Amino acid sequence: MISAVILSGGKAERMNGEKSFRTFGNKYLIENIADILNSLKIPFTTVFKNPVFLKDSSSEIEKQVYFYKKYNQAITWDMIPEMGPLVGMLSGMINCDSSWVLLVPCDMPFITEKSIENLINCIPIAEYKNCNAIVPKHENGFIEPIFALYHRSTINALQKIVLETKEKKCSYPIRRLIDEINPLFMNISKIDPTGNVFLNINTIEELNSNIF
Repeated sequence: MISAVILSGGKAERMNGEKSFRTFGNKYLIENIADILNSLKIPFTTVFKNPVFLKDSSSEIEKQVYFYKKYNQAITWDMIPEMGPLVGMLSGMINCDSSWVLLVPCDMPFITEKSIENLINCIPIAEYKNCNAIVPKHENGFIEPIFALYHRSTINALQKIVLETKEKKCSYPIRRLIDEINPLFMNISKIDPTGNVFLNINTIEELNSNIF
């Protein structure tokens, strides 16, 4: 069984603090990936900003309630605020009971059903090679660890890093986790020959120039 975690708890500083619920085309940015997961019948948990740590939480709560009512899928929050994607990843994965978890960001609106299916189809290879993650990799060596599959066994390494994050009050890049597990790297051409699914939205200018 496969489940998914949508990361939606980032600071989005280059988008004035809001990314997930920015309009992209005719829907919210986060709804693009949620709709695809629904279509594939993959249950998912969405990790949002924790309203407890926001100065003005009413708007954020309203958006999260809307999202929950629309999709009827689990939502949770970063257990440590503003400490990077590893915290969000752990917050989401501990709510999943599947063997493999698809990690997806809220800001990659060009992810397709086919690209997700291609990742999932790599699971037998990963299991045969005793790998506990499947991570797309570009020809230049750049990896895509936030659109990737992780086995539940990676939670132990993840918990260790997040505990260190809490103790040292510093965030670590997701590459830190990759260095401590045994990933299967797959050329991006095997996941999406066009490479378009790996484009993400980081600024309002990018958002406005990439309307469907």
